[in-house]
Amino acid sequence: MEKQPRELIGSGARADVYRAGPYALKIFHKGANPAAIMREAYICTVVADAGLPVPKAYGMEELEEGLAIKMEDVAGKNLHEAIVEEPVRCEEFVQKLVSLQDEVHRAPVELPFTLTDWLKERIKGNPLLEDGIKTSLLQRLESLPNGTSLCHGDFHGGNILTDGTRYTIIDWANASIGDPDADACRTWMIYAIYLPEVAEMYLNAYCAHTQRPMEEILRWLPVLAGARLYEGFTEEREILYTWIREGL
Repeated sequence: MEKQPRELIGSGARADVYRAGPYALKIFHKGANPAAIMREAYICTVVADAGLPVPKAYGMEELEEGLAIKMEDVAGKNLHEAIVEEPVRCEEFVQKLVSLQDEVHRAPVELPFTLTDWLKERIKGNPLLEDGIKTSLLQRLESLPNGTSLCHGDFHGGNILTDGTRYTIIDWANASIGDPDADACRTWMIYAIYLPEVAEMYLNAYCAHTQRPMEEILRWLPVLAGARLYEGFTEEREILYTWIREGL
């Protein structure tokens, strides 16, 4: 692809996102797993075809900096930024987040990846967990439903962009088929760590919208906390260990 001016519009642990003309380029850092990048590009295509509000993916590019996914450039701020700028609208934004998440869970999408397998891999391969705790977490996971719904895998306001009218869900790297309760519990867990004032509001809104019992959602917490440890966020370890110990 011909080199053109780029504007950095987002940075993450695995990739940086640039605006390049009418497109966005998600350029993955050197050493990123090509299979994981192909998986993300595939998921983006499938969920867009299902009619979900996501950026369109136009394929992969091999650039000097590394592999990239070329996609639609979506304007706007993320929902976390919107909440900070307009706190009086926090409840409105949370209600929108919940309705979008329910839309994802109801989407007629089939993927060859399961949430159960994703969680097993991260628990089994986690050097921060003792073998006995791994065994207990895996046993707990076996007792939980597999589910057949599309799960985003990291659904929170930071992964929803809005221009004030349109809402777009981004970052589908961890999407899989599983139990919506687990996806909701992951959302609650992220808010409980970083925006605790939003966590309770979110969970109450989600339960009211979906008619799901709160205890059914939160029973996933120790398993999800164990898997989250694998992601390596040092500042989260204490609270994740607490949830694991209290949940087993």
